[in-house]
Amino acid sequence: MIDKTRKSLATGVTRIKWVARFLAERTKAETSVAKLLYESSKLENKIDDLCRDIGRRIVELGETAKEEGKDVLKDFIVQQSLDEVRHLKESVDNYKHQAGNIGKLPE
Repeated sequence: MIDKTRKSLATGVTRIKWVARFLAERTKAETSVAKLLYESSKLENKIDDLCRDIGRRIVELGETAKEEGKDVLKDFIVQQSLDEVRHLKESVDNYKHQAGNIGKLPE
């Protein structure tokens, strides 16, 4: 009777350890995913700010460019901002890809 109780208790403790280990790993993974998604949202906000700045610059240049016959998209500041937007979008995609890989359950 005591041996059966001891065996049942050992089995129960083993299962509790497994569940605790599983929950710890999942919590760690979910925290990593949340951090990556937070970083990607910060980069998306930065992209929005850059797009706003590009729009302002184009409006500023648009008024004088018509008279001078210049292409506003070839402005150095606009080109630099567009390149930065492309780079930030790649970073956002990278963060989301990493988050997707972390979030998958191992089989």
